Amino acid sequence: MGIVVRQSLKAGLGSYIGVGIGIVNQMYVSTKFLSVEQLGLSRLLLENSLLFAAFAHLGTPFIADKFFSLFRDDEEGHNGILPFLLFLPFIGGIIFGIFYLIFTPAIHAYFAENSPMLLKYHFLVIPLTTFWIYITVLEAYCRNNSRIAVPNFIREVYLKIANVLLILMFGFGWLSFEVMLYLYVASYGLAIIILFGYIKQIGKLYWRRPNRKILTKKLVRQMLGYGSFTLLGGLGVSLMLFIDRTMVAGEKGLISAGIFIIATYLAGIIEIPRKAIAQISIPLISAALVQGDYAHVRTMNQKSALNQLIAGGVVFLLIWSNIDDIFFLIPKGATYGTGKYVVLFLSLVKVFDIATGLNTEIIMYSKFFKFSTLFIIVSAVIGLLLNIWLIPIYGILGAAIATALTTFVYSMARMTFVWHKFGVLPFTNKTIQVAIILVILYGLTLLTPEYHKTILSSMFMMALRSSIILLLFIVLIVRFKISEEINDLVTGLQKRFLK
Repeated sequence: MGIVVRQSLKAGLGSYIGVGIGIVNQMYVSTKFLSVEQLGLSRLLLENSLLFAAFAHLGTPFIADKFFSLFRDDEEGHNGILPFLLFLPFIGGIIFGIFYLIFTPAIHAYFAENSPMLLKYHFLVIPLTTFWIYITVLEAYCRNNSRIAVPNFIREVYLKIANVLLILMFGFGWLSFEVMLYLYVASYGLAIIILFGYIKQIGKLYWRRPNRKILTKKLVRQMLGYGSFTLLGGLGVSLMLFIDRTMVAGEKGLISAGIFIIATYLAGIIEIPRKAIAQISIPLISAALVQGDYAHVRTMNQKSALNQLIAGGVVFLLIWSNIDDIFFLIPKGATYGTGKYVVLFLSLVKVFDIATGLNTEIIMYSKFFKFSTLFIIVSAVIGLLLNIWLIPIYGILGAAIATALTTFVYSMARMTFVWHKFGVLPFTNKTIQVAIILVILYGLTLLTPEYHKTILSSMFMMALRSSIILLLFIVLIVRFKISEEINDLVTGLQKRFLK
């Protein structure tokens, strides 16, 4: 377990560094040096690549996680699993490339009127998708060799730093926008080379034929069947995450897409605490489900839901109470500020989603795991239809409403399913207490007097407002003993500092 703990701590550090770099990039560097249209274009290239990679890899990362243990043997070079894992997405990449080229006329027709700038560079999606495929596959291979820190650092730190540096070089006039995009794509290719070098450095670059005694035709069919099924889930998730901004670009143009992307990034900050809580809870949830201990599952789900609501709720409160100052301070804030209510709709539904607890994890690690994919696919279809309906009418606000409704339906479906199958609900009386505290604190922020906005006054008011909210929130949460975990943490800190 020692290597797992060390790798997890290193990976966690890399993730938080990546979050910091991402905030600086999205809220200052990109908004300052890129036009709104250029920002929308560069993000769409990346996010469409993520969307296409979700099915072009043919489920290979999931296959690696599921079946790697059958091949694990360092003395036998893991029985040739690495070449197989590299060959399968190669086929998927070729199929994707052919279909993308076939549908190129349709892509031109969709974006020609409102986003003509995208047409000049959309072909970069092909190499970028290919690079993403192999990054995820090599990450899966490293993960199954108990090595996650360096791959995580490459994804969360290296790629983001490379993006920031390239934007700065463009902003200082050292690169043209076109060259910046080419180098941006090339940075992902370099990530693959670095991953191969790392795998070789740790002595896991085994290049030999797959062991036919293990990789039988029957097992290959099982692998492809499992990969196909999980692929549908991955594709559904990607559609839910990225289809809205692509449709905004097609219907309303790249400027609207850029505004929408920044707004969704702000709302996405709310989910950061949830990821950490979920990662800690997954092994415990899985073990309890195996043992059929649904009472423990219920307790864990309610505690996780409560703590996620506390963490995500206060982040939402900090963002929304300071939203006008945030948009005042970021470059081109007057333009990006038109997405203010996009932030509100997406933030509210994200707070609700995290408050429903670990329903996704409970379903995925139970015998009903196939329903998780079903919910995702149905939700993706609903989201697509809502976007088709609402974007032409309401623009970016319509996309926000569509995504919010889709997320709400998805959350309710998972929560209802878990309640029906396991008798587990995430809400308690303490959930209501947290909601009341959040509403009261937000009401207090409305008492802020009007003031003339300058850079200094906005920064001062943000700091003052945020400090008051955090202080009052912590005091009330601890005073009413809403979360055992938070009270235990506070007690431990008091004992340490009062010694």
